[in-house]
Amino acid sequence: MYASRTTQFIVGLFGLAGIAALAILSFRLGNLSLFPPPSYTLYANFDDVSGLKSGDSVQIAGVSVGKVVAISLKDDRAHVALQIQKGVPVDSDAIASVMTSGIIGDKYVSISPGAGERMLKNGDTIRLTQSAFVLEKAIGQLISGSGSGGGVGGNKTQQQQSK
Repeated sequence: MYASRTTQFIVGLFGLAGIAALAILSFRLGNLSLFPPPSYTLYANFDDVSGLKSGDSVQIAGVSVGKVVAISLKDDRAHVALQIQKGVPVDSDAIASVMTSGIIGDKYVSISPGAGERMLKNGDTIRLTQSAFVLEKAIGQLISGSGSGGGVGGNKTQQQQSK
């Protein structure tokens, strides 16, 4: 009634293969790698990084060249650590921008190369940044009239009061 040693061995191999497949699938879905490619870290400070999270992509000219590894608060600004693949140069005049893929899609950091002579090294900071466009803020400003007195109607009211 007991299974032979050969049958037990085969069942054990299938069990190990299943566990290995689940582990590989977990790493793929979690965007984790056992052997990360060589990289270096750059930093950028933004006024607003709404929606950006650790693990989001870093792109140059639409090509993924790294990922966001940490976001913290430093001197009342968002301090973002960017892990860039080795061999991808970023010059000292580059501009880092928080962008959105699609209308309400995921956020990513886009680096636009500048004309700087010096290349940034591990631990350097990208000085020129552009914060995230927050749709909610734009809609709020549109509804409230951008705080400029309500547009054309507000100007007429101010003109009438001065008479």
